[in-house]
This record gives sequence, structure tokens and C-alpha cells, in this order.
Amino acid sequence: MHRQPHILIVDDDGFVRNSVEHIAKLLGYKVTKAKNGQEALAFAQKQIFDLILSDLYMPVMEGNELIMHIKAMPEYKNIPFIFLSGSNEHSTWIKNLNAGADDFITKPFDKKILALKLKSHIKKLFLRKELLKSNMEHNINLSEGITIYCAHKNASFNLNAEKIYSDVKTFYSEKELLKNMEKFNTWIVLIDDEALDEFNINKIKLASNQEFPIILLAKQTDGIHKQIDQGVGNFILKTLPEDLIYHQINALISREIEIKTKYINAIKLAAENSPVRLNPKTDVTFKKYHIAIIHEPYKHIPGGDFYEIFSTLKKDAKIIILGDVMGKKWSAWFFVNAYLAYIRSTIHFLLNNTPTSQLTASGLIEQLNRQIALDLQVADVFTTLSVIIIHQSGPLHIATAGAMKPLLYVSKDDIIQSLNITGMLLGVSKDSSYQQLELEMKTNDKLLFYSDGYTEVNNSETHEMLSTEGVESVFRVLGKNKNLDVSDIEKKLVSDFHIKAFDDDRSLLLIHKL
Repeated sequence: MHRQPHILIVDDDGFVRNSVEHIAKLLGYKVTKAKNGQEALAFAQKQIFDLILSDLYMPVMEGNELIMHIKAMPEYKNIPFIFLSGSNEHSTWIKNLNAGADDFITKPFDKKILALKLKSHIKKLFLRKELLKSNMEHNINLSEGITIYCAHKNASFNLNAEKIYSDVKTFYSEKELLKNMEKFNTWIVLIDDEALDEFNINKIKLASNQEFPIILLAKQTDGIHKQIDQGVGNFILKTLPEDLIYHQINALISREIEIKTKYINAIKLAAENSPVRLNPKTDVTFKKYHIAIIHEPYKHIPGGDFYEIFSTLKKDAKIIILGDVMGKKWSAWFFVNAYLAYIRSTIHFLLNNTPTSQLTASGLIEQLNRQIALDLQVADVFTTLSVIIIHQSGPLHIATAGAMKPLLYVSKDDIIQSLNITGMLLGVSKDSSYQQLELEMKTNDKLLFYSDGYTEVNNSETHEMLSTEGVESVFRVLGKNKNLDVSDIEKKLVSDFHIKAFDDDRSLLLIHKL
């Protein structure tokens, strides 16, 4: 059961703040309100919100400055940020989406649309956290995990790292801990009671995508209940004999390893028995387009990436789908079968009953969404999906549901464009509508779609996530190559960003206008 989502509403208009608060509370969300960016930033530095909804133009600090500060904070890297503004200018939307915003809602807003977007982004955030927790290393042993020790510089108690089974990383400030936490596979977190003024227990738990117990090293039991309420899972008294202190710490580490080992073995067994199999590479030429896809499931813990290419009955169009089923733990892997069944049956029905000229990418997604939203069994997972229709002549039709924005290489100008087409995740609401982009590609133009298996992989040297910027930088260099193979993009990503191994499913689709 997820905890109550907590959102931050930022607007200088009290009526707007109260209106959004009313909608959020009807959804069961906890709300904090701020009247400008500076006040919002102060709130965000003290606690972690699950979503930030901000006006663009405000006194003291505007929204575009606020998002710059928010996205620079490690604990907010994956938190949804939505702009709410009266501006209808397309350039304003693109500028702020490129600055890191996840969505843009215009004023006056439709209450139903606002509610659906809040639900969609919160659901995606929570399920993404669950998925990241499950993407652990397959070989679990003492050398691959660490114990984090939060200490006071002048503490009277000194932890002897040599007596602890795992490696120990010591931090003296919360800021430094949050900045580095994602670099490590953490078994447990130890906090000295003398450092509680510097480290916020609840903030540490919310900031991490990992699951680990927080243990308090305490002089006495007075006040322990308060720390337990904040998230402490256990405590060890520093007044115990030294050998007992380290025995308890090591026992807790061993327990974590045992639990996670059983968990990973269960995931691997489920994956090995799954009937879903996709070709690692597909190359298709249709009219003046070359379509190439590489797909690789994570060999130890497969997720839910999938793709398929359909032909119309008269062979006058190709329909390409690329998606990712995500959910709690490894259950999403089994739901790939259900989603592919929905997609195949819906598309085959439409192909048999709809003239090619009337087929639209947005229409296909809307049909799929209605079916998925009405199926209660698959409500525990969510799906991102891209649909591309290549007609015999005329522009490509593209629509997406929660998927990453595709990249377009424009050969004439030798530039990369991010196509700002977005849509709500499949299954959030049966009444969701989807936009369709019609794209006229010229000779040697290239269109790239990619899954988060590429953007969320770590650079082995910097320990930072690759991100969309990394994919874009490689595509910018290789795009002009007239004989570009989709595998070349992955090879350069691996080389440039020192990727030793991918820890999730990954899919890469390249459409080249010949």
C-alpha cells in the first residue's frame, strides 16, 4: 500500500492555489501551498514532495528559476514538475519542457484534465520507484553492497569499519549523502543519535529508490518512539559491550542479504518461465523508409519492453508499436502477454475493418486505452506506448502515451530536434484523448525512439545516470551518417559513457528516410 502522496502547489493567486488544493484533496493527496518560487524552494529543501505544480510567472521567484533549483537537487531528479500557466505560446511550452518540466497545463484549467494528469504522474512516480527497487544486481554478496554510516564529526562514539562485514561509507552531512546515495547498493543505513540534527530520517527514506532498514545507534531508549515514527526500523544501544554492537550490525546486514537473495531468485525463476520472446534485431524496408529495431531484455531480471511491426491488408502502410509495461516487482513481466494480446487483437481488428486512409496513431492508442482502462486485473501496472504509422505516401503519424519524446535528425540543417509530443499513460482513464503529430521526413532524416533502459543506465566512471541528454548527444554526432545502423548508436553510447552493463530491458527504434 502506497503512502499518501504529498504535492506542492506554487502560485501567487490564492484562488488558483485553493482550487488545485480542492482537486488534489479529492484525490486523497496531502497538499502544501506556496505563493512564489522562493517560498516553494524553502519547503522543498525541508521535505520531499511527490509532485510540484507551479505557476510560471510569479513575483520574488518565477517558475523557470524554481525548476532550475529543483532539478539541481539530487532528491528531486525523478519528481514530476508540472507548469500551470496562462501562456498559450508554443515556444513557451517547448522552452519549459526542455528545461526539465514533465508537463504543461494552461489556465483556465479543466478540473477533470488536471485531476487525470495529477493521477497519471503520481502513479508513474510510485510504480517507477517500485520498479527501480527490483532492478538489483543478480549476484548478491558482501562485496557488492555497503553500509552507510551517518555520523557527527565530533561524535563520542567511533564506528570501527573493520569489524563490519560490508564496506562502510561515512557521511557527515545530509546534502553529501543525498548527492551520492544512488551510487551505492545499500544494505543498511546507520545513524548516530548525535547526528540527528543533521540527518532527516524521513527524507533519506523518500529520497532513495532502494529498500533498506535505517538503524539508530542510541545512547538510551528515551525518545526512540519519535524516531520510529519517522522511519527508524530498529535501534542498537551504544552502551552495549563492543562485540555485541558489531554482532547486531552484522546480523542485520546478513538478514538483508538473505531476503534480497531469495527475492532475486524468485524474479529470475519467473523470468525464465515466461513465454514472451522478441527478436533481438529487426530490419524492415518499406517504400522509402528503413526501419530498424534492437531489443535486449535484461538477462537476469527482464522487464516489460516490447515492440511489433504490422502491415495493412493491402500492404500500403506499416504500423510500428514500441512500449514498456512497468509495475511492482516482476509482475509486469507477466503482464506483457496481456498487453500484447490487447494490442494485437485491437490492431488486427482495426486493420480488418478500417480503410488505411482512416487509420490514425492517436485513434489506435485511444482504442487500446479504453480496453486497458476497463480491465481491473491490469490496473496494477502501467504502460508507455509509441505508435508510428508509415503510409505509402504522405507524412508519418505519431502518437505516444507516457513515452519518452522521440528525437529527429534534420539532415538539411544538421540539427537534432526533440519532438514534444506527450500523452497520458495507458489505463489511467478510459476517456483520455491523445494528440497526433504528422511528420514530413526528408531524405536522410532520421527518427529515434528509445526506452528508459538507455536513459537510466549508470556511467561506470561518474556513477551518474545517462539521461536523455546523453542519447541526444550521441545521435547528434551520428545522425549525418547516411549508412547509420541502429546498433552503432548503442555502441557509441556504451563507449562514450563507459557503460559496463545495462540493468534493465532496452529498446531502440531508428526510422531512416532513404
